[in-house]
Amino acid sequence: MKKFLLVMLISLIPFFNYGQTADSTGRFGFALNSSINGVLSPFRIVPSISYLKGKSQIEIGFGLSPIMRKNQRIISGEFNYKYFPNGTDKKFNIYMIARLSYVNNRRDFYYSATYNYLFVNGGFGIQRSVFKGTYVGTNITVGTFTYRKRTDNPYNDYYGSQDLFDEFGFNLAFQVNVGYRF
Repeated sequence: MKKFLLVMLISLIPFFNYGQTADSTGRFGFALNSSINGVLSPFRIVPSISYLKGKSQIEIGFGLSPIMRKNQRIISGEFNYKYFPNGTDKKFNIYMIARLSYVNNRRDFYYSATYNYLFVNGGFGIQRSVFKGTYVGTNITVGTFTYRKRTDNPYNDYYGSQDLFDEFGFNLAFQVNVGYRF
């Protein structure tokens, strides 16, 4: 956990750097992100608050899945860091993104099971300014994930429980977002 916090603090250094542009004021806003993940079958909608300063933007949000099975519940939290190398003043802006997502997936089918996923992704995207302060964007990311599984199944040798960081996998995600900056 200490290494994770150290990496997060180091990656936020450009966000706090005043030397990126002559304008050092920041702008708050909100975004609505919809994420399709290669590991989880339903897509998630994540309303987020955002803060843009210079060429860096952070987003923090809490999401739900609107399309689920009857006996399933998915809740999630997401942290996005976007870096715009050319700024956000043009009509089309490219950006690089780093995403940290936590997803809790509870399934109550035959034997209930709870999965806690942790995703770390990075990629690139494009954003289009619709009119002043409003934007529409999309991105694609690749990364890794791990999960923790807890189940009520009495046959632990067959389905068993699993702890976080015991196993890692590869992940591909696609995201569409709409936002507004004040």
